[in-house]
Amino acid sequence: MVLQFILSLLMCLTFLKLPLVSGICLISILFYACGSKKGSGNERPSLKEVVGIKYIEVRREFDTGFSFNEFGFQQVPEWTMKFFSEDSVMIYSPKRKRYLHYLVHFDHDSVYNIAREWVRMKTISKDSLVFQLLEVEGKEISRDRSNVLMKFYSEEYLASRGLDTAILRRPNKKDSAFVRSRALRASRNPGNLDSAFAARSPVHLESLSPDISVQKSHGEGDELNPSAADEYLYPEYRIEINGAWKNFDYKFTVLVDQNGKLHLGNFLVSDEFRASRKRVLEGIIKLYLEKYLRITPGNTLGVPHTSEVLFYVKGRTS
Repeated sequence: MVLQFILSLLMCLTFLKLPLVSGICLISILFYACGSKKGSGNERPSLKEVVGIKYIEVRREFDTGFSFNEFGFQQVPEWTMKFFSEDSVMIYSPKRKRYLHYLVHFDHDSVYNIAREWVRMKTISKDSLVFQLLEVEGKEISRDRSNVLMKFYSEEYLASRGLDTAILRRPNKKDSAFVRSRALRASRNPGNLDSAFAARSPVHLESLSPDISVQKSHGEGDELNPSAADEYLYPEYRIEINGAWKNFDYKFTVLVDQNGKLHLGNFLVSDEFRASRKRVLEGIIKLYLEKYLRITPGNTLGVPHTSEVLFYVKGRTS
């Protein structure tokens, strides 16, 4: 097909009475342009200059520039890595206390799969790396959800500048300002679920009565539930009340405001029983939970604010 294209092009040049030299130059330009376009998307970026260098992740943030999103989820820099070759990397696992080996798979357009994560390499140098975390659905990259950047410095660069990794990894001033603005909004609307956001240090409950037991039941980060973020994004408590006015077993959410006051949140029941169930749950909150629990509100970066907690409350008459 290429030969046919060249012959057709030469015939056109003859018909237009263009000089042969000009025609050859035109053909060369066309082929160079086509080749460049193809190579830009499929040519693998070289990783040779970073092989053997230890890199430490110092910042992970959303494209907003904050490490927190509007729901309270925090991006935490945690990777320490070293490329042993262009096709393999060692990444330190804080959970297992050792380095784990992963293959490096190149896909296209600076997109790699590393440690079961899809990333686009934005910057590659001896001093630093910048990755864009990608959300892949099927075989397509979701542009809306691929909105996280990971920034690494080499161990040698950090040492030469006298930079402390622990300090660099902390939330910065922009993060603190964002959290304060969210906390103020939540304080103005303590009973509004849309204003609440997850507390990085979740709500803490302590029983003040031997007849009430409290157990945190979610987010312990075990093998079946490896996400450490679940502990603060979806905090759950199982509460058992002995000597209740009747036997009951309810599941519902509460909004715990910055003062530790409980506001009834969501619960599932058919519409015809919703009003009566609401009265019962508010009664349990007032008569038992607020009276016999010491409630410490959740906070983020030391700022207390409204956050949502799921309760499983079981009452027994004896």
